[in-house]
Amino acid sequence: MIIRKLLVGLIAGSALSWQASASANSCGWPQQDALESVVRVMSDDGSHASGVVVGNGTVLTAAHALDEQFQSYVLIDGQRNHANLILIDRDKDLAVLEVDTGSISPIQLGHQNLDTSAKVWAVGFPRAESKTTSSGSFKVRAATDGALHTTAPIDSGQSGGGLISCEEGKHVLAGMLRGFAAYVSGDSYVKIKNHSVSVASADIRSFIEVIGKQN
Repeated sequence: MIIRKLLVGLIAGSALSWQASASANSCGWPQQDALESVVRVMSDDGSHASGVVVGNGTVLTAAHALDEQFQSYVLIDGQRNHANLILIDRDKDLAVLEVDTGSISPIQLGHQNLDTSAKVWAVGFPRAESKTTSSGSFKVRAATDGALHTTAPIDSGQSGGGLISCEEGKHVLAGMLRGFAAYVSGDSYVKIKNHSVSVASADIRSFIEVIGKQN
């Protein structure tokens, strides 16, 4: 009888622990402050992309969306603000712009590794249109380059946008949207449905830390 009570107690304790953990990493749809951190990026050459406010006056975006020969801008509160490219790594596809971000609150970088099937949201400006948010789940982190693969669908123009996840009940930046997966068919690429690729927050953090060392 004592052993049976002990087992029941252990099982109940494990259930409570799991429920607490699940609650700590359970968030609903991203709130406005998290969504506002994702901004529109554009250049004089007519290109459009997305970016994420990761610090006061600091916007993260995709390196492949920028051309140093052309002036870049970030749309803040309806105003096109001049942006200065202060750091770029084309191998990692990361770039940082220095720009007046107004009253937009930076989103915090995630610290935890995503669990398989963890809920994620992809936020950006597809085809230079209005901001959209799509939901999906985390699948795998590539062994070759550490990229995050998820089922959150994205389109062209969302590169540089935010992959948002949940940590301890709070929305954080799990990664930066890099592109959608595709395969070669003849002379063209065919987009794979519901398969997006992002740079992980750990790589973003290491990249941004370079700025602090330079100052």
